[in-house]
Amino acid sequence: MDQQDSMCRHHRGPGKIILMVIMGLVLIVLGTYLFNLSRNAMRAYDYIGKTPDIQDRVTVTGEGKITAAPDVAILNVGLITEGQTVNAAQKQNNDKMNNVIKAVKDEFKVEAKDLKTQNYSVYPKYNWNNGRQTIIGYTVNQNLQIKVRNFDKVGDIIAKATELGANQVSGPDFMIDDIEQFRAQAREEAIKQAKDKAKVLADQVGIKLGRIVNFSEGGSNYYPVPMYSDMALGMSAEVKSVAAPQIESGSQDVTVNVSISYEIK
Repeated sequence: MDQQDSMCRHHRGPGKIILMVIMGLVLIVLGTYLFNLSRNAMRAYDYIGKTPDIQDRVTVTGEGKITAAPDVAILNVGLITEGQTVNAAQKQNNDKMNNVIKAVKDEFKVEAKDLKTQNYSVYPKYNWNNGRQTIIGYTVNQNLQIKVRNFDKVGDIIAKATELGANQVSGPDFMIDDIEQFRAQAREEAIKQAKDKAKVLADQVGIKLGRIVNFSEGGSNYYPVPMYSDMALGMSAEVKSVAAPQIESGSQDVTVNVSISYEIK
């Protein structure tokens, strides 16, 4: 019996040791986890209610404005024709518009790149009789945009287009073709104004300016100027001579606003 008890104790000894080692490792891991959890919670608590560090800075604004003369006039020439069939309405419209395009190119030397068809549509005309809808013809509408670079020709082009049958003419809208060069000049002026303002402000309040830490540019203001109202719809196709209107292009303002932030030393 004593020998059997001794053997049982001998077998239970290594198992008990392994169990104790495993329990010890578990306690170490659990302790480490609880320690890290507590430390993170303390750090989070330490920052609750604290205001983030804000860099001392001063912000100034500036505005630049460049007045420039337009160098492009945009004309829109339209033709509305009617016919009993689609082919008849289209042929009449196309013939007239082709004559307008030919005259603009040949007589007024407008390049093909400055001509663009804006709209071409065909739609039926209906008549209602005794509750029934009947197609009685077709209407064709075509619009041509003409970019004129020689303002002396604007009035003559309008007169010629109406002479050749155009019954819708609007414009000209005077524009600056390369607006970016004037925006760049206005931006440079705005930045200079903002920097000068910052120097004066620093002297007045007794601070020293550091490096620029932020810059932003506001919307640039530029609006094409329409100088000639829409001509009346339904002009007579029999017009042979139309007096050319006098065209004045005027001037336009290009404005840029900027905001500059300086670090305060």
